[in-house]
Amino acid sequence: MMHRRSLLTGMLTVAGTSLIGRAHASTLESVRQQGFMRIATTGANAPYSFLDADGTLTGFDLEWSRLICKGLGVEPRFSYLSWSGILPGLMAGQYDAVMSAVRVTPERKASFVFSEPYCTDSAAVIVRADNNTIHEVEDLHGLTIGVASGSILEDVAHNQAKPGTLRSYPGLPDIIMDVMSGRLDAGIVGCGGAQYAIRQQQVPLKLVGREIDPHPLAMILPSGSETLAAAVSEQIRARRADGQAKSLSDHWFGA
Repeated sequence: MMHRRSLLTGMLTVAGTSLIGRAHASTLESVRQQGFMRIATTGANAPYSFLDADGTLTGFDLEWSRLICKGLGVEPRFSYLSWSGILPGLMAGQYDAVMSAVRVTPERKASFVFSEPYCTDSAAVIVRADNNTIHEVEDLHGLTIGVASGSILEDVAHNQAKPGTLRSYPGLPDIIMDVMSGRLDAGIVGCGGAQYAIRQQQVPLKLVGREIDPHPLAMILPSGSETLAAAVSEQIRARRADGQAKSLSDHWFGA
């Protein structure tokens, strides 16, 4: 069970959510008036968003959020919860934005507003390091595989892997544990997070096959939040121009 943690630059809360029919817009004016931006993330997808050894929420997306908020002149206030509750919570007005390796898709654009992308990620197949039978996503046909609950990787699993059993998990750490233990034959995961786990945490796993379905990642906001999204996009472009975006990528991805 997750516990509340204090952050140096924001307040961390844990909250459940429920879906309602209409999104509550967050505007640049309303965020500046309240003096902070409420940002939701999973805290379970290193290096984008995760809890470090001290239990502090950190990661690539958290640092990007802080840069964006600094440029807007407001404080970031973070919440972490399972992915399945994040977009319903955003629509219900519990958050001003979500920064959690969110892929830009036409379906999401129909219900939400996106900032300019700040990076790109792909899906990937992760297996045990000693697995010599799975080479591509098509080799997962009929097998037991894991995927993050409520993510678009579920569609990749259904459409390309065609597993015998598909198991849903709160996030990447749980998928990694079950692949290592043999409870899963493989996982379909975000490439960036999986590479980080293999390199930094030295888990006995490997990525196999081609990168699948690359998508840009962006901050996602409620419908009607165009002024705030435009201001966030301006900050993303500014951080590219002044080199801070590259510094973040170099630190978290080594590239």
